[in-house]
Amino acid sequence: MSRSFKQTLAGKQGRINPNYLILAMLLTTFIGIGIYYYQLHRQQTPVQLPVTGPFACPVEPMLAEATRNTGNHVYGGIPVFTKVRLEILKNLGYYSGYCEKKRNPLWVGYKIDGDKLVHSLKRPGGFKVDPRTSSRISPNDYKASGYDRGHLAPNSAIASQYGKDAQLETFLMSNIVPQSPDLNRKIWQKLEKLELEYAKNFETIWVITGPVFDEHLQYIKNQVEVPDALFKILFDEQKGTVRAMAFLVPQSVTGQDRIDKFLTSIDEIEKLTGLDFLAPLSDQNEDRLEANTANRLW
Repeated sequence: MSRSFKQTLAGKQGRINPNYLILAMLLTTFIGIGIYYYQLHRQQTPVQLPVTGPFACPVEPMLAEATRNTGNHVYGGIPVFTKVRLEILKNLGYYSGYCEKKRNPLWVGYKIDGDKLVHSLKRPGGFKVDPRTSSRISPNDYKASGYDRGHLAPNSAIASQYGKDAQLETFLMSNIVPQSPDLNRKIWQKLEKLELEYAKNFETIWVITGPVFDEHLQYIKNQVEVPDALFKILFDEQKGTVRAMAFLVPQSVTGQDRIDKFLTSIDEIEKLTGLDFLAPLSDQNEDRLEANTANRLW
């Protein structure tokens, strides 16, 4: 302690001034109380970590109800589309929104339960016209077109969960879009295998998938419009929250591409397709979930 500071505390007789001693004790007490409440506040305030990977938001009651209203097939309920009227086709293992103008389904929604993947069925002999559609697209419309008949609701996953009749419905032409061979037989097949893996790991996942068209129109027979790309959105619920992961895959893939190369946001898919997903979610949660692009696979 310096001499000047000692003199400040000392009285005329060289002893510690009791008034200064009391002041010092009070000051020490106040500092101690301040440190205590600061530490207490730090323990009660959650640390805000940066969001990495798919952002999760609460499963709100209206979101869950909208999903149930589609037989639990379409996550968040029927996507909103205002450009033209779509025919909602209800099948045993999936729902779809079919566009007579483009002669394609614009979206297909289905659920995969990991513990219900029990059936092992052979692939059916061929595709069939869906009599519920007025366009009556035939399997022959794809012949010599250079494009595969590409499933949206997958044969294997639907058959495994729901049986033979549900499997046959995946071979209706209302579930089919033109896909380039490298897309259909390689990248799309990898994505379908990934869905099965996730369903087994996470118990249940939902998928909404469909084509993306731009202003450059291309057709095969019977005015079936050829999409420029395809999208796929995966939803996973865990402990009352939902996360999403979206893919946008162009027809021009080589087949050797990494799947994570095609990660995108739901917002981007909505912009390209005109579809509105997850409409029952509150605006804040919908905006945050749909704006996110996953930086890696789950």
